[in-house]
Amino acid sequence: MSEFTVSSTVFAEFWTFASADLYELITEVLFYGILLVLVAFAVTLLSRKRQAVGGSVLGAATGVMLIFATAQLLARFVATFEAFRVFSLAVQGQRAPESDIARRAMSKYIDVNFAEDVLLVTNNLFTDSLLIYRCFLIWGRNKYIIIGPGLLLLLSAALSYVAAVQGDYPTAGGPTVDLRIGFALSVFTNLLLVGLTAGRIWYTRRRAHGFLEKSVAARYNTAIMMVLESGGILCAWVVAYVVVRSISPPTVWRVFRGGMAQMLNIAPTLIVVRVGLGHTIQETTGTWTANGSSVESLTSKPESLRSTQV
Repeated sequence: MSEFTVSSTVFAEFWTFASADLYELITEVLFYGILLVLVAFAVTLLSRKRQAVGGSVLGAATGVMLIFATAQLLARFVATFEAFRVFSLAVQGQRAPESDIARRAMSKYIDVNFAEDVLLVTNNLFTDSLLIYRCFLIWGRNKYIIIGPGLLLLLSAALSYVAAVQGDYPTAGGPTVDLRIGFALSVFTNLLLVGLTAGRIWYTRRRAHGFLEKSVAARYNTAIMMVLESGGILCAWVVAYVVVRSISPPTVWRVFRGGMAQMLNIAPTLIVVRVGLGHTIQETTGTWTANGSSVESLTSKPESLRSTQV
């Protein structure tokens, strides 16, 4: 039976390193389970509404988000395995850079973490692009309204990619980008999109208030709540992650990091589920009538009163 002698300081250092990865993995597995339930629910509901407007687009988007979520979870499993491998080698007295095997294990761990970071940024780029497209539709396909959010999204993605490279492969004396800047821009982009989308729906409902049946007005209210709900959940989690990362040890903030990888996909999937349940406003439905007159004839811009899928 092999026996190893290692100082308590070294043991504590590497155990903290490995356990932080384990906590992140546990959180990510839990959130991935929630996502799987939502995806299964969404697919079931959408399959019953194959002829619904945008149903195929929503189904495809859900599939892509599930792929991103699965890829990140697999990367987290590999990273956690390598973290405990580094810990095991350290207990045996093999530490990088002195030990070749420990150096290779740490190098693989860093590579997998980098891949995970790139997947996270790309996942965010995809989901935010969906939000921008939704905003584009709700504003009557007005391309000018999405210029600002689009530029902010590209800037936050670029800064996040650079921060990922510098964080995992730091260069002594080189310029650095604070990781929190990319996250802050991402939160601001989401809040801007939420405001534009929910504001447009509210304005449309307010304009047509006198012509809408109660059931239709209720759908507008539900659509607004859907936008606020999905955007609020994601923004709150990202803000919590940034704050906790700034003031807490890795064993704490890595828990929020694990949840964020899946939360990026959970929030949009919640909307897909609500759409599948019928809590939405269709983009291409006809106009409503009130006292025998159509809404189109009573408004200067009938296009804005056409219902829009959220």
